[in-house]
Parts: sequence; C-alpha cells; structure tokens
Amino acid sequence: MTIINISIRLIIVFMISAMIWLIWDHNQRQPRVFVIHSYNTDLNWVNSIDEGIDQKLKEVLPSAKVRHHYMDLKNHNGCNFRRRSTRDVLYGISDWKPDYLLLVDDLAQELVGAHYLAYNDGIFPQKSLAEQLFAKRCPEQDLEFYQRTYITDVQQLPEIVFAGVNYSVEPYGYFRAMNTQGIYEHKNFTALVETLKDLSQYCGEQRAVGVLPLNDYSATARREQVSFQRFNWYPLELLEPATVRSFDEWKAQVTLANQKKAMLVIANYQQVPEKPGSKQYVTPARLIQWTTENAHYPVLGAGTNFVDDGGMITVAIAGLEQGKTLVELITLPVQRKPLKDKDVRRGEQFLVGLAARKLKQYCSNQMPKIYQAYAKQTGLYRYENVSEVLYVEP
Repeated sequence: MTIINISIRLIIVFMISAMIWLIWDHNQRQPRVFVIHSYNTDLNWVNSIDEGIDQKLKEVLPSAKVRHHYMDLKNHNGCNFRRRSTRDVLYGISDWKPDYLLLVDDLAQELVGAHYLAYNDGIFPQKSLAEQLFAKRCPEQDLEFYQRTYITDVQQLPEIVFAGVNYSVEPYGYFRAMNTQGIYEHKNFTALVETLKDLSQYCGEQRAVGVLPLNDYSATARREQVSFQRFNWYPLELLEPATVRSFDEWKAQVTLANQKKAMLVIANYQQVPEKPGSKQYVTPARLIQWTTENAHYPVLGAGTNFVDDGGMITVAIAGLEQGKTLVELITLPVQRKPLKDKDVRRGEQFLVGLAARKLKQYCSNQMPKIYQAYAKQTGLYRYENVSEVLYVEP
C-alpha cells in the first residue's frame, strides 16, 4: 500500500469522524422541550397555546426538539384515568429526559410539575409533593410510578415553565423551588366589567343591575372564586359566585340570577354532572343552550370555547400570548433562586369572541361596533380549521 493511499484513507477516516462529532455536537445543543397539557385539543384554548409555542420556537429556538402530550383530564377526571394519564407522562419524561417541561393549566402543575421541584435547601422529601397531593385526592390508587420516577439530584431536574394557572402556584410548591417560572391566566376582570356594563345598557328588555359568576365544581373553578370575590364590580352588584355539582344546581343559580336581575359570567362549565355524584356530564353545547334560553339577562363567557359552544359573546385570556411567553421564558438565563409571586408574568392580552347574528338580535344591533371590530381582528390570529375564528359572521 502506497503512502498516498494511506494518506487518502486517513483523510477519509478523519472527515467521517469529524462529521460524526459535528452531528453529535449539534444534537447535544438541541434543547428538548416537552409540552404537557392538562386537557386535550378539543378545547380551543389548548390549540391557541400550541400555536403560540410553535410560532415562538420557530423564531427563537428552531433547533429545539419538541414533544406534545395531552392528558385529557377535562373529559376524563376520575382517579383511575388520572393515575394512568399521569403515569404515562412521568414514564415519558424519564425516558426522554427533557431539558424543559412546559406545563399548561393547574392539573399538570399538581400531577407533574410538583414531582420535579429543585428545592432551594437541597433537601428532598421522602415522597414528591405531586405524589402527596395525588394520594390525598385519590387515596385508593397505586402510585408506585411516582417513586420509580422520583429525581433527587438537582442537576438532573428539568426546568419547569407553567401557563394557564388561574390563581396561584403556591399549592404546587413552586415558591420553594429554584427551577420554576411562568405566566398566570388571571381573568381580565376590567375587560369583563366593561363588557357587562355595555351588555346591561344595550341588551335585553330590562336593565341588569348585578352579576353572578357561575361555574362547575372543578378545582380550577373553585380556585378562581377568590379572584371573583375580591374584584370591585361597581356599578354592578356582585352576587355570591357559585360552583355547582349538578345540572339542577346550575338551573337554580340561573333562576336566582333572574330574580336578582343579574347577568351571568361563565368560565368553567365542562364538568357539570347530570345528577349529583354522576360521572356523566351535561354536554357544553346543551348546557350553554339551556342557559341562554332561560336566562332573562345577558350571559357573558370568560373562555375561548364559549362562542363555539353556543354562547353570544366572550372575553377570554389569549392563549397565543401564554404559549409565546412559555418559550420566551426558557430563552432567559436560568435563575437559581426560589420563585416569587411578583416575578410570575401576568397575561396582558385578551380576546373578544362573539356570534354576530345572536348579538345583533339580542341587543337590537346597539352594542358598540368596537366589539365586532376587535373580534374580527382577533380571529386573524386563530386556527380556522379548529373553529378558532372567534368572530362568527351573520
């Protein structure tokens, strides 16, 4: 073998080795981002957050490896399904070892985020907070998967970035951890009140004088009650916010609102049982149809699905902003210090959604045109193929 041949072979080996190293180095630099939703893609809220995540990742982290998982806990909220859904997520995290967990809505924080806390004192409890919370809620369930996936090495824990939390992350231990940050989904109460004032003035045969927040008995709805109670709804009178356990209780609250000349504000309504203790829920479309047909005063939604489910008008937090903020936060330098409530981002953008024909008929075409204009503008940001256009033409 000549020296030239040997040299050529060495060059080829070197080039191949260099290419392998470059590929390996490139893969090492690709952050792994695991997006975990409490709910499923049948909710427009989920799709709009995914849209925001995907848009921002393409802009600032195009090399990131991304996975999405939907726990579907809005449609299946029993303890057994919750156990299986959580187990699948935790095993997926153990297998893939993501750098970032992007957790959306409260249940993902409680069941998943509270399992991966990097405590500032370096002391880990015998059982993760997530396991403790789950055992308290569903004591009969076998939770061995929590122990199998428990990580007590701070260096191996992923960064937790949250969105869609309605009240506070304090119950999930996030203020005692060094690897948590995120954005709240606090309702824009000022926008809700301004809309209610216009509805009271321009819509209905009689002018409403009060407001009654009406929701199902989900954990999310119960946590939000405090926010509803603390806000000043002047000039409207706030009736006691209600979270109900059955369709009959829901009907009773609508009757109460009629008697008190109060408008309804509805945010969470997917988990209203047909009867007390039943696992069969009234379908959202049926519930909203009955409510709007039997309420004597305007009904305002506070979630992105409300118009899709048959409502007339809604003012909701923008999921797109929540998704973009999740990605923005993972691009910031890591702050190895406990999270404080004042450092949690607050959602600033909101959406107006309306069904134009219903609004024109109910309000005799007197509502300010800004609502239609803003709803049309909002629709430009939405996925049309998943009914995300919030303005519905007459």
